Amino acid sequence: MIARRSVVTTLMVLTMAALVSGYANAAAARAGDAAAEPQKKKSQAGEKSAQYQYEKGAIALRYGLADEAIRYGKLGISLDPEHFNSWNLLGSAYYTKAEYGPAAEAYGKAAALKPDAADVQRNLGMAWIELKETEKASAALKKAFELGEDAEAAYNLGRLFYVEKRFDEALEYALKSIQKNSGSAKAYNLKGVILNQMGRYAEAAGSFQAGLVLAPEDIGLQVNLGVAFINANEPAKAKAVFEAVLPSIKEQALKDQVENYLKSIKDAGN
Repeated sequence: MIARRSVVTTLMVLTMAALVSGYANAAAARAGDAAAEPQKKKSQAGEKSAQYQYEKGAIALRYGLADEAIRYGKLGISLDPEHFNSWNLLGSAYYTKAEYGPAAEAYGKAAALKPDAADVQRNLGMAWIELKETEKASAALKKAFELGEDAEAAYNLGRLFYVEKRFDEALEYALKSIQKNSGSAKAYNLKGVILNQMGRYAEAAGSFQAGLVLAPEDIGLQVNLGVAFINANEPAKAKAVFEAVLPSIKEQALKDQVENYLKSIKDAGN
């Protein structure tokens, strides 16, 4: 067996990469989630319509022009301070620019106008996470899940509770996320990471393997599977996983880490 000084910690590689890469593509979609929602006030024609300004802003955001989207969103608000779509657009545009304070404020305005919009509550929760306001984030994400049993809200609640080391709650929401979206590799990764921290290594390995069925080339899942095998005292399986994934790793720090795992396994005679 490989001698272990302490439990080896799994990585959140897949999780974080998915969040970062997904936001650029999803920003316009989030802004447009409620594009068809009726407004309280009648639309005016042409450029004096808040909806018209919103629609131009949504197109700008879709093409990555966040500053233009903000300009159009503000024009929409100036024409109609209670225009839900314009506030939602502003939230997405500010979030895309990593301006999380204004994003949270804008999403909060949209949520006040339409409290039953699960997607807005979810996005508000994500902004609060970035601002380290965990209680506010938890409340918004829980409301999003209660409103629409949203898989993404459940996933982000699981991630939030994991960071806070509230592993039982984290696992509960990771499982809920999988129940709502069984095709989410990142949810299986999160479940495995949590189980590893709880000392349930065989189950963690099973979760990483389930994620790899969905995303067989994902490096984070492969490394995490090897780590789970180390913690489960299955060095031969860990060695096979690490040797298979090592050529695909580009990040030097992670490559060094995996090489150290392999060296430890070999030094232990496995």
